[in-house]
Amino acid sequence: MRTTEPNYIAIEQLIWLQPDGRSERIVARVGLPYPVDDGTWACAAELQGVDARYPDVCGASSMQALNLATALIATRLGHLIERGERLVDAEDTSCAWDDEMLQSIFGLHGLRAAERAR
Repeated sequence: MRTTEPNYIAIEQLIWLQPDGRSERIVARVGLPYPVDDGTWACAAELQGVDARYPDVCGASSMQALNLATALIATRLGHLIERGERLVDAEDTSCAWDDEMLQSIFGLHGLRAAERAR
């Protein structure tokens, strides 16, 4: 399921510097959650430049749908970083994204600490 015209409420722009010298603009977007007929909520998520637009992410509440959509974007960017890909801020290319930056932007510090404690 996908809404035809998502109302994007959060956007991050990056540049993906590839090993062969090419660069690709990445636009990460998360939409405003919207109710679905069956009582669930859905939220658009997109990582343009990496993947096609994802099916809208569903949750039991608007908060859950929003958090799951944001987590999807963070996870996919994390996959690039784990593979050793170089990501930099689109406005300040001296600002490289690493795991720490990813955690800072997406508020994953507590989550990662809890995972390490297990």
